[in-house]
Amino acid sequence: MLGKLLVAYTRYMSNRFSDRFWHQRFGKPYHLAKPLDKGTGTMVVFLHGIGRMGRTWEYLVEELQKVPVRAVAFDLLGFGDSPKPSWLNYTIDDHASAVIASIERLKPKTPIIIVGHSMGCLVAVRVAVLRPDLVRHLVLYEMPLYKGLPNKRIYRLRLNFYFKIYNWIMHYQPTFNEQNAKLAERLTRRFSGVEVDQANWQPFVKSLQHTILEQTTPEDIQNLSIPMDVIYGTHDMIVIKGTVKHVIGTNAKRLSVHTVRAGHSISRHSSRFLYQRIVAALPPAAPEDVR
Repeated sequence: MLGKLLVAYTRYMSNRFSDRFWHQRFGKPYHLAKPLDKGTGTMVVFLHGIGRMGRTWEYLVEELQKVPVRAVAFDLLGFGDSPKPSWLNYTIDDHASAVIASIERLKPKTPIIIVGHSMGCLVAVRVAVLRPDLVRHLVLYEMPLYKGLPNKRIYRLRLNFYFKIYNWIMHYQPTFNEQNAKLAERLTRRFSGVEVDQANWQPFVKSLQHTILEQTTPEDIQNLSIPMDVIYGTHDMIVIKGTVKHVIGTNAKRLSVHTVRAGHSISRHSSRFLYQRIVAALPPAAPEDVR
């Protein structure tokens, strides 16, 4: 028993030293957990939304086994089985750097397709801006753009409502006890579909503040010339849809905007539509990526 405790303590101290030395002091990016990695061919990387995990893409990854792709779903920093450093601010660059390092570790032979959902869209765009050589196509589903919207009353009202909710979340102290959880907490979880616990609550709050609310995506996306599919759900109550062309501006090239009957979730119906857009983005006779 004592031996096991010593081993566990030694491993803990080693991980803590590695975190502070390599990541905090020298800025080495983290590597992400990849709960899904299936198939061979053109690499398709999936980035989930805030408070979710890579396994939310499981149905779509299985569907893609019909075509020659290697489908990889990561757990973003702070979520799932990926590292959850307490000192990190979880900015868009923190997330993007970890995604880039994790993709490079897989050694794709050709530029990849990145599919993002919600906050994962913002991270995907930043990855493409930082490493345009790495990405051939973006599929952005339920992208929460809150900057650059037309100056209309309806948008001001909706943004004010969203920001009040987000501000409440950032200052809320959850119980993490389903039996004792307040009604507001239970409704928030059901409304947003997020999966938060004590381990990922701080990454969730910091990502909300520094990646979603302090987003750079409207400016970033104007600098991209790669093809993009932007997809919104007709029943989504969390993001503002239908204004992406106004937000992105006239400099955006090869932009295709779609709607699908869905809420703010990766349903089987929306997955089938995403499948079509991914297949359409594949290069003809793409060479296989070797693991």
